[in-house]
Amino acid sequence: MRKRHSYGGATIEFALISPFLVALITGTLMYGTELVKELELQQVARDTASMVARGTNMQLAANQTIVARLGQELNWPDTGLTTTSPGVVYVSTIEYLDGTCNGANPVCSNAGHWVFVRTTSFGNTTLRPSNFGAPPACLPTCLDPNQTDGSLNTNDTLNTASARVSGFTLLGTPSTQVAGFQPGQPAYVIEAAGITGPWHGGVASYAVSVF
Repeated sequence: MRKRHSYGGATIEFALISPFLVALITGTLMYGTELVKELELQQVARDTASMVARGTNMQLAANQTIVARLGQELNWPDTGLTTTSPGVVYVSTIEYLDGTCNGANPVCSNAGHWVFVRTTSFGNTTLRPSNFGAPPACLPTCLDPNQTDGSLNTNDTLNTASARVSGFTLLGTPSTQVAGFQPGQPAYVIEAAGITGPWHGGVASYAVSVF
């Protein structure tokens, strides 16, 4: 008799706690899946930054397709990102102009600012804008017509206010007076955004990598 009562009590206890166990397991799986996709997005940004730092021209559709394939776990199409894809990538080469515009004569209007040197974007730009104003507001008029890699005209980089980078503080303020990143050295900034799960209400996650 005692055993039958014991088994009945265990069954009741399990019935009471099973909804909480199911919710816990489901939440863990959902969180784990999202975490994996967040890491995938960050890896896309890092790998793209490495490619750009090695001279890969991201204006070329073939290279954009390679980046899209890096994000297959994010449901990015392996044929390349389009304006309706669940992802977007902003690729920028920037530099800091010190008080002398890195030795320019005469001193330029963008002294003391980070400025765009090259820039491109591909994918669904309506998902999320760039944190730093890429592509810059001066496009397309400030593009160098003699280049095919998204380079800006040198004069626009030096003097056009809309070629400045907005709110970039990841590398501080470079100075020739201290060791470290120097004015005029290129920094490769890759921003990637994508949908990592349905529980975000369609809001894209964001990752940035500086190389």
